[in-house]
Amino acid sequence: MNPAFVRRSTLLLAGFVLLGACQDKRVKELNTGITRDSVLSVTAQGTIGADSMPGIYKRGQYLINGKTLEVLYFDSRNRKAGKDTVPNSQLTPLVVLEGKLVGKGWPVWDSVAKANNIPVEKH
Repeated sequence: MNPAFVRRSTLLLAGFVLLGACQDKRVKELNTGITRDSVLSVTAQGTIGADSMPGIYKRGQYLINGKTLEVLYFDSRNRKAGKDTVPNSQLTPLVVLEGKLVGKGWPVWDSVAKANNIPVEKH
C-alpha cells in the first residue's frame, strides 16, 4: 500500500490513499493531478456502449468557497444508479477539485468531506 497526501488548495484537503490489492487496474492507472476528462477516459477503458460516463456509478458535485468539488463513484462492473443497486463498499470515490484529480478511495473522500462538512453515505 502506498500512502499519498492530498494537497491543500484554498480548501482544507487532507487524507491518504490506501490502495487495496483487489483494486481495479483502471483505478491504479489514475494519477493525482490528471484532468477530469483523463479520469473519464481511463475509467471508460474496456466498456461498451454510448454511456457519457462509463465506469461511473453515480457522482456528487459541490461548490465550496467558489471551487467545484466533484466525486465520481467508480464501479468496475459499469453498473448505474437507478438501474442497479450497488453498495458503497463496492465503489471507489474519485475526488476531483477544479477539474483535477486530487485523490481516490474512501480515506481521501472521507477526509475531504469531513474538512468541508459534507455528509458521506455509509460505506
